Amino acid sequence: MLLSMPSQAGKIYKWIDERGVVHFSDRPPNLPDASKVQVEERELSSENNVEKSSESEAKPLARSPIEFVTNCTFTIKGDKKVGTGFLVSSTGYGVTCRHVVEGSGELTALMSDQQEHQLNVITLSGNHDLAVVQVMIPKKSSFLSIRETDNLVPGERLFAVGASAGLQATVTDGVFTAFRKLDGAEVELLQFSAPVNPGNSGGPLVDETGKVVGVVSQKFLAQRGIPITGVGFAVPSRHLREEFANYLE
Repeated sequence: MLLSMPSQAGKIYKWIDERGVVHFSDRPPNLPDASKVQVEERELSSENNVEKSSESEAKPLARSPIEFVTNCTFTIKGDKKVGTGFLVSSTGYGVTCRHVVEGSGELTALMSDQQEHQLNVITLSGNHDLAVVQVMIPKKSSFLSIRETDNLVPGERLFAVGASAGLQATVTDGVFTAFRKLDGAEVELLQFSAPVNPGNSGGPLVDETGKVVGVVSQKFLAQRGIPITGVGFAVPSRHLREEFANYLE
């Protein structure tokens, strides 16, 4: 929520909540003692300074949790591949699938504001189809929060966001089905029914509040020559915390 700002000289307080929404106020926020939110305190000398601060630093507010997710999702462009990633920190760290960035040559990230930035691969998971990348953005950005998946129940509504068929930030919805181990593999995946296509890999699978429950990884295309739809799989979000906790904000 963007609060109205005072017109007289004094102080202004700025903070960013857990969803990345920027707040301004002429009074200190009433936050819990255990809150990790950092509050910036600034001196103001005139009304003009307040207006300039709001114009240069405030970002448009998302109208829904899913729109917020699309704002934090980017398209990954490589030499031969197109995939998706999403921001997990304000400094440009993001998550995608390992198979999206392996052997893809020079990479760029197309952001929600249609600006392209260099994309660097930071680390690849040896256990899961996951990778950490960094988008070389010039300033701090909003990012997504991670949800634990232990309390997911069959039928819970989920949304997949990604560059489906090359169309940036396409949103599809479905439900959580179950956790599966495919073909005797030791790795357990999250099965969901939201339609996904080439380009969705690496994108976030989120709940109705916009929190990440998985990273879209693969889907069933056909069985015995018969096309199959609505059977997608994601790497559960708990593996992000297990392997990449240092990069999550």
